[in-house]
Amino acid sequence: MDRNKLFTLIPEYGNPDDPFVRAKYGYLEGIVSTIVNTLLFVMKLGLGLLINSIALIADAVHTLSDVGTSFVVIVGFKISKKPSDNLHPYGYGRVEYIATVIIAVLLVITAFGFIQQSIERILNSINITHQQYAMFIGIIIVISAILKEWMARFSLALGKKIKSDVLIADAWHHRSDAFASVGVGVSIIGSSYGFPLLDPIFGIIISFIIMYVGITLGKNSAHFLIGKSPDVNLIDKIQQIGCQLKGVKNIHDISLHDYGTKKILTLHAEVDNNLSLDEAHAIADNLEQKIMFFFHYSTIIHVEPTDFHKEMKLKKRVIENILHKQKGIISFHNIQIIRRSEKDDISMHLIVNKNMSVQDSHKLSHKIDTIIQKIYGACDVHIHLEPCESTDCQICFTPCNEKKK
Repeated sequence: MDRNKLFTLIPEYGNPDDPFVRAKYGYLEGIVSTIVNTLLFVMKLGLGLLINSIALIADAVHTLSDVGTSFVVIVGFKISKKPSDNLHPYGYGRVEYIATVIIAVLLVITAFGFIQQSIERILNSINITHQQYAMFIGIIIVISAILKEWMARFSLALGKKIKSDVLIADAWHHRSDAFASVGVGVSIIGSSYGFPLLDPIFGIIISFIIMYVGITLGKNSAHFLIGKSPDVNLIDKIQQIGCQLKGVKNIHDISLHDYGTKKILTLHAEVDNNLSLDEAHAIADNLEQKIMFFFHYSTIIHVEPTDFHKEMKLKKRVIENILHKQKGIISFHNIQIIRRSEKDDISMHLIVNKNMSVQDSHKLSHKIDTIIQKIYGACDVHIHLEPCESTDCQICFTPCNEKKK
């Protein structure tokens, strides 16, 4: 179906960035999917039991999982539209991802069960029954795949309209069921012509499709819950918008915090060193408005002098060069430099031999402090020594006190 014609079937509820409007689109997709999938599940299960087809029964369960996913969509949009409160200052947008992970786990468990049944059927050579109906039932199942593909396009159109990854994921769930149904229909028809192994073989194939969908849904939802890095294209677009504004020299350290309907973007904007605080604040406000206009993201902007980022990288490199030359250090990490009005504040974590004495560790710390003060300049140095606890060190194959990183 042409996408433009498909859009004519979608009602216009208003601004898709409004959580209540988004919920209406989510309800629409969820209700339509639930009704269609419930009818298909009953039909497939009944026909599968009639002819004893493991592939068709597995496909019926796959369709039932679509009902569960659609229910998750409805509940997720219902909860996600709730306003933020004291306990949840960023709202409830991630609830749908949690529910999707649960559905994904159930899908994988179901797939393993059907793989086991299919293998048993291959070993025992169980044929489908009522083979006189096989051709007719196979054609019906293939036709049902066309309906599932329409559902996939309908969900995909809704997902793109409101920019919802959940609806787009549900669309691919529908599409995987459509592919599975085509295979099941072909296997049933083939079985009626004397190829009984086609049924359990396609049962295994369908089970792997179910497993793949479950793992994919769970993985995508887990990324949102854990917090994934922003897309490269998004970073490029944000940098283009920022660098087109007068006064912005560079944009870096872009992070996106996704809470479902609420998304918060944090970034660092470099401006001219000589700008006043009022001028820098005005640039930040302008950049925030631009990002809100194009992406509808809330934005937290850290404004810093144009040379600050480069200067910090150079200063950190000086510290690293000093530490690399010290024989008592195995490795180091978490070097932080905080600029103060009079002198910088430097902190670091150093990994040393766990058998190093307190006296030797004190001498090492004092030595490093003295060298940094001499090469780096006036600063406050805070050194945290950590014993190396590795029993299978991949850095070196000699004792820690004989060789450093």
